[in-house]
Amino acid sequence: MNMVLFWQIEGGANCSNSGCYSEDLYTITGSSPESSPRIGQPKASPFFTSRGDTYKAKVRDSVVLLCQVENLGESTVIWKQSNRIISAGPVIIRKDHRLSLEDKFNLRIDDLKESDEGEYVCEIETFGSPMHQTSRLEILVPPSVSPQPSDGKFVVRKGSTITLECEAKGNPTPKITWQRANNLLPSGDKTLNGDSVVIQDVSRHHSGIYMCSANNGVGDPAMAEIDLKVLYPPEIEVDQSWIRTGDGIEAEVSCNVHAEPRAEVKWYKDTMLLDPTNNRHMETFGNRHVLILRNVRETDFGNYSCTADNSLGRQRGFIDVSGRPHSAKIVSPHLSYFKDQYNLTWTVDSFLQIEEYRILYREFKATYGQTRSTGAFGEPSQHQHHYRQSPESDWTNIIPTISDHKPSSSFKNSFTYTGNFVFYGLKPSTEYEVIIQSRNKEGWADPNDIFKFTTRSRDYNPMELASHDQQGYFSSAPSRFSHHFCSSLVLSVLVTLCHHFSL
Repeated sequence: MNMVLFWQIEGGANCSNSGCYSEDLYTITGSSPESSPRIGQPKASPFFTSRGDTYKAKVRDSVVLLCQVENLGESTVIWKQSNRIISAGPVIIRKDHRLSLEDKFNLRIDDLKESDEGEYVCEIETFGSPMHQTSRLEILVPPSVSPQPSDGKFVVRKGSTITLECEAKGNPTPKITWQRANNLLPSGDKTLNGDSVVIQDVSRHHSGIYMCSANNGVGDPAMAEIDLKVLYPPEIEVDQSWIRTGDGIEAEVSCNVHAEPRAEVKWYKDTMLLDPTNNRHMETFGNRHVLILRNVRETDFGNYSCTADNSLGRQRGFIDVSGRPHSAKIVSPHLSYFKDQYNLTWTVDSFLQIEEYRILYREFKATYGQTRSTGAFGEPSQHQHHYRQSPESDWTNIIPTISDHKPSSSFKNSFTYTGNFVFYGLKPSTEYEVIIQSRNKEGWADPNDIFKFTTRSRDYNPMELASHDQQGYFSSAPSRFSHHFCSSLVLSVLVTLCHHFSL
């Protein structure tokens, strides 16, 4: 009968007649207490030669999670995810054809899905507590983005405050960038970053396509669009508040109408609704509505209006069709050729005969500034700064006599009148301001913008100019002097009508 004997040796090992196991990993053998125990070689525990890590891979790609072990012995390697066993030893437990083991215990996952993301534990089942190594798998997902609302249609009334939003998904979290098709954003920026764009006091100018782009560095950016439509009552822009015309001429009256929903446009003369006739034609080009008056007669002169109606309101634009002249355009140079004279030359477009001119002029008196310096021939220096007209300087009113009533004849069917007036007794090296108005039988034209001219410190000398021209001071030839004046009118104080070729 065999007897099993137990004893304890120094060092704390538990023994039997079949052997001993110690936490110090020494094996002691013997068949009886009388047998001398023999201390064997140390028995090594299994250990990992790899480390837990974070792995990143794209959807539909493959990844290998490392788990390398030494001294495994009779221990077993187990893979787990969320406390669910994937494999035990060389056997795949989970029913998923995408899972496999490589190089003994490395876990391979093919055709990755977003649901594969998470922590994976490689565990060694051994004596005592198991050993484990944790790795994290992050699935990189290309961005996707969707507008709010999902159909991308955003309808709002004028004056509202709105927020345009896009929702982006992906891993890492995508960043959203905004831009506007063929226009700047309401803030004036070309692009903005953020999940939303806020627009306050919305107007028709905010209508259009807004684009949100989502990018996270994985694959190509994703893009969505929001079509913003602003509802508003009609708004009318009149090309000209008055139209100059005359007998037998075709006139075109137009209004630019903006409205959402689209407006119905009608034309009126005073209070009378207009219908198309042989001499009255109506056309539409997008937002531009045109009334064409053919073979205009005096009875066609008057106040015209275009009215626009939609479900949100009504608007009206007014245009005065008149035979009055256009504003005068002064074509003479700003610098006189004389110290005490100036030849003023202007043109006026009028379909009817000019009957009267009115000239207003005054000396320009600065209330502050630097002392004026003159150039080689009495012209003012280019370096002048900050002058302001003194309020005490009054205008002088001149009504010149018209000696000719025909328009310029250098152009066929021309309705441009040209006039001249010579000022005498002016002060040398002095700046003057001039305004011209013209009148025909339909009334006075609007005054032109203030025109300024300056007298020289001494009269112009062509020979002196030629001398300085040789030295490189001037590039213009003396012969150009004749182009600035009607030569027959230099000494005249009357307004005359000159042919264009004499200018």
